[in-house]
Amino acid sequence: MMMNLKSFLSVSFMLFACSAFSQYKGIEIEEVDNGGLVPGKTYRVYITLANDSDQVFIAYGDSLHPLDIHSSKPFYQSNQGGLTTKNISRKLTKENADVKFDSWITIGAEDNYNNSTEVLNIGEEFEKSGTSLTTKDGAWFCLPESPSAYAGADKKVLLMQLTTAGSVDGVFSIMGRTSEGRNFQELNIKLAIPAPKK
Repeated sequence: MMMNLKSFLSVSFMLFACSAFSQYKGIEIEEVDNGGLVPGKTYRVYITLANDSDQVFIAYGDSLHPLDIHSSKPFYQSNQGGLTTKNISRKLTKENADVKFDSWITIGAEDNYNNSTEVLNIGEEFEKSGTSLTTKDGAWFCLPESPSAYAGADKKVLLMQLTTAGSVDGVFSIMGRTSEGRNFQELNIKLAIPAPKK
C-alpha cells in the first residue's frame, strides 16, 4: 500500500464529518486462561465505547503521538500464527494451543473469518517474537463498513491479544466513528499490564 499514515488518516477523515466528541470510554484488559500451554499469560485488550453501534476502525501511531507497546519479556509468537488475526486460522485455534494463544493485533475479529484487518508500516519486529510493537508512521485498520469495527452489545472492540511472561506498557491512538457517522480520535491511550506473579 503506497501511502503514508498522514495521507491515510486525512483520507479517512474526509470520508465522514469530523467531531470533537469522543465515544471512547476506556481501555479494558481481560486475561485469557491459557492453561499454561504456552509461556506466560495471555491478555486481550479492548476499547470500550459509549454505544453498541459506535466503531473503532484504526489504531495507529504518528510523529506527534507514537505507538509504542513493549514487554519486559518477548511476546509469544506461534509459527502457525501471524501479525494480525487474518493469519489466525479458525480451524487451527480449535486444534492447536500455540495458535489459539498467539500474540496478534486486530480490529474486532479474533480469527480469519470475515476479517478485513490490514496493516500499514508496522509489525516486523513484533512478528519475530520481539518485545515491542512500535511506529511513528503506521497503523492497523479495517474498512469502516466492516462488521468487526462495531462495538456490539458489550460496547467493546477487540484490538490485540498479547501473550508474555513479562510486564507490558504502551501507548497508542485510535480513530472511530459514532453511530451518527461522525469521526472521533482518542490520542495517547495508555496500556499497562503488570508482570505475572510467580
